[in-house]
Amino acid sequence: MTFGEPDLRAGSDRPVALALLLLSLLASVCWAALALVAPPTFDAMMESAAAPSLPWRAAQMALLFLMWAGLCTALMLPLASRAAVLFARLAGRRAQSARRRARLCTFLFVLAYLLAWTGFALLAMIAQWTLDAAAAAGTARHPTVLGLALAAAGIYQWTPAKHACLEHCRAPLPGILAGWRDGLAGAFGRGAAHAYQSLGCCWLLMLVLLAAGPDNPAAIAAIGLLVLAEIRFDAGHWIACAGGLALLALGTRLLFP
Repeated sequence: MTFGEPDLRAGSDRPVALALLLLSLLASVCWAALALVAPPTFDAMMESAAAPSLPWRAAQMALLFLMWAGLCTALMLPLASRAAVLFARLAGRRAQSARRRARLCTFLFVLAYLLAWTGFALLAMIAQWTLDAAAAAGTARHPTVLGLALAAAGIYQWTPAKHACLEHCRAPLPGILAGWRDGLAGAFGRGAAHAYQSLGCCWLLMLVLLAAGPDNPAAIAAIGLLVLAEIRFDAGHWIACAGGLALLALGTRLLFP
């Protein structure tokens, strides 16, 4: 069977509709949680790090992890909508007589994508806890950490690895078709492969939020808009390079005031 570019305007089949509904609901819940639930402040994190009660410290770490997981999902899940719709339509074509199986495959594709970013959220939580403890001990300075993160992200925006991953996120169909395997394991594997490319495109930009603070609305908006412009606009690669220059300039200013 030969695959072509699916007609995204013909969105009547159920796998596509369910994929869009799942993405919309999850992203909306995460954005609502970020807007309505105040994340832990730096001072509160320091108190919990110094508190003798292990259950209290564990609860604070769990809350921090949920905040990072919600942030990653809210920012990155909408950007996976095109890939999820493409996969849903392709899975539906391959399983014309088994619509339920096509829906399950689409669910596994999205699940694999979310699990990858959840793993990143766990690493980000550990890194933030470590950085906050170092700052409290006087061994790390916030402007220095933020400057290094901005400079590293700015340089990465110009690398071939960044642009290869960005091209996959902008046009995911070839990547989804590469190594296509029918079945549930194949669906999960395609979702994991797409998540790998998404992480390669955005991981350093997300680490800027680690240094700026995941409760910083201005930083969240700036990074979210930059990633969205890179992926959705025709001049996405040029936008990535221009954004890299801006990040590098800002990071250099923080490092050498």
